[in-house]
Amino acid sequence: MPSRRLIFEPELNHEESKMKTTMMAMLLIGAVGLSCGALQAAEVTLVDDQMGLSKSSVFDDPSPEVFQYPQGFDSAPMAPAYSGAPPQIPHNIDDYLPISAKKNMCTNCHEKPARIGTKKIRHIPTPMPESHYVKAGDGSLKRADSRHVCVHCHTPQAEVKELIGNTFNQ
Repeated sequence: MPSRRLIFEPELNHEESKMKTTMMAMLLIGAVGLSCGALQAAEVTLVDDQMGLSKSSVFDDPSPEVFQYPQGFDSAPMAPAYSGAPPQIPHNIDDYLPISAKKNMCTNCHEKPARIGTKKIRHIPTPMPESHYVKAGDGSLKRADSRHVCVHCHTPQAEVKELIGNTFNQ
């Protein structure tokens, strides 16, 4: 006698049955994993003054006091920040910015190759060192094209309080 089949029962082959069982097992494992994770999760509270190296809140905006340059170009040079550091600029440069290859007002006073190696005289601008020049075909010194933005290495000096501690020199 032929077997009776229900109208709505589809016939599954072995592969389809195996795939259906695997999918159900994966869904069950995923649901158990999510529920365990949700039960173990605790509320995390981050305090903004404990998020970084600073002892203050990350929302604080510490601003140093504005440094007032002495009038003219008579400021005494500060000690270098570290051995071999380029000299700092002892005067205000606000009127000289931006410095570019075409507009560099620093060279008006400091591009004096004839004074390289001479003794430093007070109130006379320090000449750029020989390392800032290349020798032209006739033996004369011409400023190197790579040395036109002075503030890449030289910074305006200022006696300001550090925003964060510095142990670089120690």
